[in-house]
Amino acid sequence: MTALAKKIVTNSSMLMGAEIFSRFIRIALVIVSARLLGDENYGKFSFAMAFTTLFLIIADMGIHQLLVREIARNLEQVKKYLANALTIKFFLAALNLFLVAVIINFTNKPTDVIVTVYILAVCQVVLSFGELFKSVFQAFQQMKYDAISTLLQSVLDTVLGVGVLWLGASFKQLAWVYLAVSVINLVYCLIIVVRKFTPLTLDFDRPLVKFLIREGLPFGILYFFAMMYTYISSVFLSFMVSDEAVGWYNAAYRLVFAMLFIPMGTMKAVFPVLSKYYKDSLSDFKRLFEKTFKVMAFVGISLASLVTLLAKKIILLLYGQEYINAAAVLQILVWSTALIFITTVMTHTTRSSDRQRFTAKAVGFSAFLNLGLNYLLISKFSYIGAAYATLGTEASTFILHLCYLWFNLVKPPLWKLVPKIAIINLVMMVYTVLLINANLFLVGITALMVNLAMAWMTHYFSKDEWLLFRDVLRFSKS
Repeated sequence: MTALAKKIVTNSSMLMGAEIFSRFIRIALVIVSARLLGDENYGKFSFAMAFTTLFLIIADMGIHQLLVREIARNLEQVKKYLANALTIKFFLAALNLFLVAVIINFTNKPTDVIVTVYILAVCQVVLSFGELFKSVFQAFQQMKYDAISTLLQSVLDTVLGVGVLWLGASFKQLAWVYLAVSVINLVYCLIIVVRKFTPLTLDFDRPLVKFLIREGLPFGILYFFAMMYTYISSVFLSFMVSDEAVGWYNAAYRLVFAMLFIPMGTMKAVFPVLSKYYKDSLSDFKRLFEKTFKVMAFVGISLASLVTLLAKKIILLLYGQEYINAAAVLQILVWSTALIFITTVMTHTTRSSDRQRFTAKAVGFSAFLNLGLNYLLISKFSYIGAAYATLGTEASTFILHLCYLWFNLVKPPLWKLVPKIAIINLVMMVYTVLLINANLFLVGITALMVNLAMAWMTHYFSKDEWLLFRDVLRFSKS
C-alpha cells in the first residue's frame, strides 16, 4: 500500500475501533435505560433527546464540517479559521437555547419532560463545540484524538448512566449525567487543540465569517434534515400515539443506529483524502470513491439481511418481552440503515467535491417527504408506519444521490455489484433460516463467516482489497 493508503487504514482502524467499543457500551446503556425506566419513561427521554437534536442546526450551521474540508486544504490557516468559527458559534449557541426554551413551553408536555429538554439542549450545544474542535483533529488526520474523545464520551456516559439508573434515578437525572460528561469531553478537546495544534482566539474577519456562513449553511441544512428525518418520527409518535410507542420505536432504532459506526468511522478517515484528491487528482478521487462504495454496499446489505431474520431473537434477548413490538420495527429500519451505509459514501463525495448544495437540497426534499410520510403512516399504522416512513425517506436520498453522481461526477458501481451481493446474501440467509432455532450468537457469527466465504468464492473483492482488509486487522491489533 502507498503511505497515504496506510494512513487511511490507520485512521479508519482507530476510529472504527473507538466507534465499535463506543457503540457496544452505549448499547448497554440503552438496554439498561429501556429495562429500568420502562417503555413509557424511556419514551419520554427519547422524545426529549429527539426534540433537542432537531435544533442543532442553529448551534452548528454546518461550520465544523466545512472546517474539516477547508483546514485540510490549508493547514497553516487553522488558527484563523477556528477563531472566526468560534465567534460565530457563541452567537448561534445562545439563539439555539432560547428557541428550544420558548418552543417546548408551547407544548403540553409535563414539567419533568420540559426540564429534561432544557438539560439536554445545553448538552447538545456543548457537544457541538466539541465537534468544532474535533474538526481540527480530522483535518490534520490525527484521528487518535478523535478516537479518544469518542471513547471518553461513551465510557463516562455508560458507566455513570448505568450507575445512576441502577440506584433508581429518573430520566431527568440521566440527562444531568449526559450534560456533565459532555462538559468533560469538551474540556479534553479544548486542551488537545491548544497544546497540539493552535492557540485559541476569537476573531471577526467579515469576509471569512461570510464565507463560513455561506459555505457552511449547506452542510448545516444537510445535517438538520438528516437529523430531522432521523428523530422526527419520535416526536410524531409522542404527540400522535403514546410514549410507549416512542419507547418501542427507539429500542429498535438505537440498535440499527449502533451499526452506523462503520460508515461514519470510515468516511471520517476517507473524507479529508477525498477532498485533497478532488483538488489534486480526479482519477485517484474516483478510484477511492468506487472502492469505498463497494465495501459499504457489501457490509450494509449483509448486515441488513442477517438482522432481518434474527430481529425477534435480538429484541427478546436485549430488552425482554415488554419490547417485543420493537422486532417488526427493527426488521424495517435495518434496511434503511443498509441504504445509509451507501448514501453516506455518496454524500461525503459531493461534499468533498464542493457539491454540498445538491446534497442539502436532496436531503431537504427527503426530510419534507419524511414529514408527510410520518403524518400519513403513523396515523394509520402507528410505530410500524414510522419505520416505513424512515425507510422511504432513506430510499429517496439514496436514489437522488445515485442519479446525481452518475450524470455529474462519478458513476457509482451499484449495478455491477448487485448480482454478486444478491448471491452472497441469499446463501447466508438460507443458512440462517436452517439454523434459526440455534443459539443467537452461534447463528450470527457463523452466518457472517458464510457471508465472507461466499464473498471470497465469488471474487467480490480483488486480491488487493483482501490484502487491504488484512492490513486493517493488523493495524487494529497493533
